[in-house]
Amino acid sequence: MEKIQKIQLTKGPFTNQEAKEVLFNLINTKINFHNLKNFSSDIRSGKADQVGLKRVLELTEAKTTIDQIISYANKENLKIKIDTDIMITIE
Repeated sequence: MEKIQKIQLTKGPFTNQEAKEVLFNLINTKINFHNLKNFSSDIRSGKADQVGLKRVLELTEAKTTIDQIISYANKENLKIKIDTDIMITIE
């Protein structure tokens, strides 16, 4: 097996509403992951997962940016194209 694998997650045009739904679902899943990880860390050790909390803030900011992009596209009657690749590296 190769040490680096590239997997295409999304590709192509979406309606603005579909783009928002797809991207927000991805981000919300990651936010939930980090929130659960933080909750688990807090229960186990009494300490917050600082890396996870920072990531939640970054992802929340990304949602705001995406919302602004899609609002602009709606206002200007433009379409959205999303291309997302995931790079998996075996170390």
